[in-house]
Amino acid sequence: MKMRMKVSTLKAILALLVLAIMAAMAIAAPYGPDTISRDNDQRRTNFDGGVKQIEAQAGNVTQLTINTTILTERWQGYYGNISGKVTLDDANGYTMYDWSAGSGFAPVGEIYAANQSISSWGDVVCLNLTGNGVVGQDGPNTTILETMYGMDVDDADGVDETFTGTKDIVIGTTTLTSCPATNMYVNNVSQSALWNETLLLENNTAVSTVIFAAQTEQNANGFNNQTWDFQMIVGDNGEDAIATTTYYFYVELA
Repeated sequence: MKMRMKVSTLKAILALLVLAIMAAMAIAAPYGPDTISRDNDQRRTNFDGGVKQIEAQAGNVTQLTINTTILTERWQGYYGNISGKVTLDDANGYTMYDWSAGSGFAPVGEIYAANQSISSWGDVVCLNLTGNGVVGQDGPNTTILETMYGMDVDDADGVDETFTGTKDIVIGTTTLTSCPATNMYVNNVSQSALWNETLLLENNTAVSTVIFAAQTEQNANGFNNQTWDFQMIVGDNGEDAIATTTYYFYVELA
């Protein structure tokens, strides 16, 4: 009788452990946000610095250095704030209690923008810019990505000219090390302390999904001297004036 009670107790404990592990797994991966609103589209148009005059004199050979600015046709920028709540819900979404934004909602984590929906976060790895380009092996490399976004190998705003550093990132309980990385600007100036973004890949035999992963900040100064929770860039072929690139957004916040 005592042995039966011990076995029964052990089974109960194991069942609770399984439930706990399942619950942990359910929240240990990025997920789709409740809503996203597109509030403010802008692009620079005032590139005309005015006509400049240079005098010519017969017989002279003159070296000129011309400085100008052009708008990228390869990258889209996103920035903004994160609002929401911390909640205690059951499996059907019924709320027992929640802690709304008014009580200090200030999540930290990552925002992910993928060029296809993610089927398995367990297959997400660092994108290998120098890999062999084969789906299911190294996946897309620099050459494939730049072709995808209409870039030439010598473009100043190419993929490997943009993601020049490396950073680690934690997805769920998995740490990915030395992923291609860059940092967005602060107050119109390049820096390397905040606003980290990494290049990731969901890579299996069926799909190679490119993922741009941006680390969130809490009311930190962004590119335009205003405070934001996130800012990031994603690739797009701007030479096609009609087509756009669809991105699927996920968040992983705590």
